[in-house]
Amino acid sequence: MTVLYTPGQLRSAVSIAPETHRHWKKALVPFDRGRGHSPCFSSGDVVAASVIRTLATDLSVRVGALAPIATALFELCNLSSWPVLERTNVVINLQEAGVRFAAELAEAHSDQPLIIIPLRAIVVHLREQLIAAIDHVEQPSLLFPPTPIASAGTAQ
Repeated sequence: MTVLYTPGQLRSAVSIAPETHRHWKKALVPFDRGRGHSPCFSSGDVVAASVIRTLATDLSVRVGALAPIATALFELCNLSSWPVLERTNVVINLQEAGVRFAAELAEAHSDQPLIIIPLRAIVVHLREQLIAAIDHVEQPSLLFPPTPIASAGTAQ
């Protein structure tokens, strides 16, 4: 079963403002999907969006500079489950527009500058955000006590 998230749920989980999401929709192809409030983002998309937020907010990388790697990042994050992603690092080479995973930091080597982001903290944060958003009330309490109902042919 694939769980899909609405744009609002994605914004809430990733902690971005609606204005930021609108800008990203214009600048990054993977964000320009769906209309309105329909669910259209997968769990992998939410992880990829969090990586984008980390790059743009924490590392001050221009969102326009991320356009060449955005589609590959989303595709890569959708290939694995969260438990697998939690044990890996995303390795980004902006000069070559490359994105890949490396389980160990020793695997992340290049002659060019790389950005390495461990996904563990991102996945843990997202899990907490999405679990907190779930409404735990599956069935509201009855406002009156249960009453026996007579079966057919029985008089009360």
